[in-house]
Amino acid sequence: MILNDKIVIGITGTIGAGKDVVAEYISKKLNVPALQISQPLKDIARELGIKITRENLVELGTKITKERGNDYLAVVLLERAPSIAVFSGMRELAQLQYLRDHARLILIAVDAAAEVRFARAQKRGKIGEAGSLEDFVRHEQEENSPPHTQRLFECMKLAQYHIDNENTLENLYNEVDDILKKENLI
Repeated sequence: MILNDKIVIGITGTIGAGKDVVAEYISKKLNVPALQISQPLKDIARELGIKITRENLVELGTKITKERGNDYLAVVLLERAPSIAVFSGMRELAQLQYLRDHARLILIAVDAAAEVRFARAQKRGKIGEAGSLEDFVRHEQEENSPPHTQRLFECMKLAQYHIDNENTLENLYNEVDDILKKENLI
């Protein structure tokens, strides 16, 4: 049951798949904000004096969701959001359920082969402690397994739309435009 008229275009996907590229493109195309689901968590980390690293945010996120509920970040972000917004980095099932119950959620999963994503992450300097492709894949699996609350792969399965981002930017943008047209947003 949708309790308000807000539209959330949720972007989920693997590390280095192009989630932020998709979010930024939609944001500019529709002239709406692109918000990261982790922003409230980063705000809490800053307040607590915790260095913002991927590992620290995963650990803090697990703690916060135990204290405040698995949907906490979605609750906070939806309260801050205008009538339409893009939420990037969705990784928790409770967040998706909350948004489905309280907004019109359009969920897009973005993925690419592990080798492609690893190369992109290396280029951006965002591989964390992963010194090899095997480490990169292992870290991703560990982050999305108990005791952590993230369930990225399950969230991706729930998406209405799936983009395999191994082609050109033009191809990626065309796929996004097709989704926006199907949803009557352009």
